Amino acid sequence: MSHQAIFLKLILALFVSSCAMADEFGQASPDAPQELGQYAFIIGKWQCQTRFMGPDGTFNEGQATWTGHYTLDGWAIKDDWRSTLPNGRPFHGFNIRSFNPQTGKWDNRWLPQYSLQWKYFESEQAGDTMVMIGGEGTDARGSFVDRNTFYEISENSWRWRKDRSYDGGETWFEGVGFIEATRITEGL
Repeated sequence: MSHQAIFLKLILALFVSSCAMADEFGQASPDAPQELGQYAFIIGKWQCQTRFMGPDGTFNEGQATWTGHYTLDGWAIKDDWRSTLPNGRPFHGFNIRSFNPQTGKWDNRWLPQYSLQWKYFESEQAGDTMVMIGGEGTDARGSFVDRNTFYEISENSWRWRKDRSYDGGETWFEGVGFIEATRITEGL
């Protein structure tokens, strides 16, 4: 087989795999706000190493998968979370993210499996990070608001950190949750 034939087969294989990936995760609408690209790093399937602080202040480590794809004909992003809780129960949830041109910020909705109560976050790009604020709730310390920051974003990995405030965002307990995500490319 000639080098040209091998090269053409390689190009064809790359084209077919990129089309399959686009089919699996959707595509951004060319008419959607250009800011949709700010969360495009989530598109794909990710293996996540997690560390979340439990009620007693100790960290629980685990694993999860996070799968992001375009939805609503490429105008928004939906991402699915699947993990196992420290007690062995599966835990699933999903986010819907859409850019709001009126506010210049992102509207994010998170629906966790067991509470089935929508959590609202507003987010925006800050330099090379994406920062989400919201998710109000109550724990043993009282009412809180969360700040989730995506950082060290690259094509094949990113990190996420959860900070929590009990005084409406005046002060923050930093690092109550961490995620390190690595793109899964096998089987796609």
